[in-house]
Amino acid sequence: MAWGGQFVFGEAFAAYFGPSDDNDLHEHAAYQIVLSSEADAIVIDETGYEHAGRGFLIRPMIPHAVQCDSDIALIYLDPQSGIALDVANRLDPDDIATLDLDDLPFRVPAKSEELVVQLNDLSASTPSNLDARLEAVVTELRDEPGRWSITEAAARVGLSESRLRALVRKQFGVPLSTWLVWRKLECSARALTTGASLAEAALAGGFSDQAHFTRAMRRMFGITPSVASRSLTGQS
Repeated sequence: MAWGGQFVFGEAFAAYFGPSDDNDLHEHAAYQIVLSSEADAIVIDETGYEHAGRGFLIRPMIPHAVQCDSDIALIYLDPQSGIALDVANRLDPDDIATLDLDDLPFRVPAKSEELVVQLNDLSASTPSNLDARLEAVVTELRDEPGRWSITEAAARVGLSESRLRALVRKQFGVPLSTWLVWRKLECSARALTTGASLAEAALAGGFSDQAHFTRAMRRMFGITPSVASRSLTGQS
């Protein structure tokens, strides 16, 4: 099997639907939901232990790899979003938590398109309860993560850089620098969906060069941009 399914972006999430393939240990700046309907998914943690089941929630910054012999759904929830915090609060605080479909705030339909609609609706309707200043910074940095420096973004809402970093760590569960790399990868991935080359995608995300883009993608997804582009461009 190979990464050749469908990758979609929503307001506060991204999702992949299709077959899985080899991936190295990696860690996301997101809450990840893993769902499989036909065969158990295997989530391997950093100790090598294999968690087997049909559904998991993996918390941000937890090293893992995913394997499955059937199609899977991988849903990445932005750590600052209300929907991510809603899902996390429903479960035990395990780093890799077994997930029952009844634990989810959405129904898992047979068609991925219906799930995307539900996730978009929930993203818009579930409050994030972020500090108002932090929400303003997120708005500044989310769509153009390379436009403002952290110091400039903090100053625009009356925060010191150290206070901003502390707020992000507390409310997002990840360092600000990691969250920004996550945002940059999203910008690069969106560029790949439009047919951009790997070099163009690296530039779109604000990476210094294609090698930096590749290292960030491997660290957060366990695969290279060239492999990811198969799904992002719809190639098998």
